Amino acid sequence: MIALTRKDYQVRRAGVRHREPIRCYPRAVSYPFGTWVMIDRLPDEPIIAYVYLDPHAGPSAKGGLASQHDLAAMPSRTIRLSPQVALRELTTAEVTARKLPAKPSWVATYGPQPDARSPWHEDPLLAGKFHVQYPDDIQAFVHDGDPRRMRRGPELCWVRIKKIDRAPTRQVRADYEPSRHVYVGELLNQPHTLSSVKKGDRLKLISVHGLPHPLHVTDDYLREREDWTITPCDRCGASECFDPPSVMARVRFPDVPPDQVIQAFTSFCSHCGGIQQLTHV
Repeated sequence: MIALTRKDYQVRRAGVRHREPIRCYPRAVSYPFGTWVMIDRLPDEPIIAYVYLDPHAGPSAKGGLASQHDLAAMPSRTIRLSPQVALRELTTAEVTARKLPAKPSWVATYGPQPDARSPWHEDPLLAGKFHVQYPDDIQAFVHDGDPRRMRRGPELCWVRIKKIDRAPTRQVRADYEPSRHVYVGELLNQPHTLSSVKKGDRLKLISVHGLPHPLHVTDDYLREREDWTITPCDRCGASECFDPPSVMARVRFPDVPPDQVIQAFTSFCSHCGGIQQLTHV
């Protein structure tokens, strides 16, 4: 359990400056190359397809109707992918149940594919932490939120990283720059005590200076990542938190009127109990 935070904080009065609305950040379009996906076409039957790179037509998916038994060997549909094409990656269990191959034989006719060297293997903070036999599997801190708020700590779970996204950068008072990448993967095991995630869920991870494993983060957390500066923990050096800073502030200072915004506060580190300083920018 995390001890109470220090009480020193600053509050900026309403009327001087209101908190800016949440901003939308542009993200690079990413495609789950080398995976099987389902493309819904309501009210028509969905398509099961394998995502690959066509050197002439660009990101594509080839397969067939979900009811087609030979869609892997004899694909009947080809979809050119774009941000407007909504798709869902099949879980490992779904791929096994449909007896789909890891890579269809026809992929070879399209030449080298993007997954020849996954970018997460180039992250120095993740070096040496992947499973020896399953090179995209890594243990991560998965959680329901800040242990102080949730009354339960994180669990170390296996996650299979499948793609990479670009995310807002955290400002840190330190001599390094936080990662600008978010890794998207599948949770491989069922957590014992967590209630917000389950086996097979899609999780987002970031590599963090000061933490021995990547950290599970939510979309709400990422939306606030450019709005707060963190002074890393004075013990372990952790430069991220488990909750969005605005949530942390409300939990620590519940008596602050809703028309006032906490601008800076200190908090005990969720990882080791050291001290972090958070400042709204």
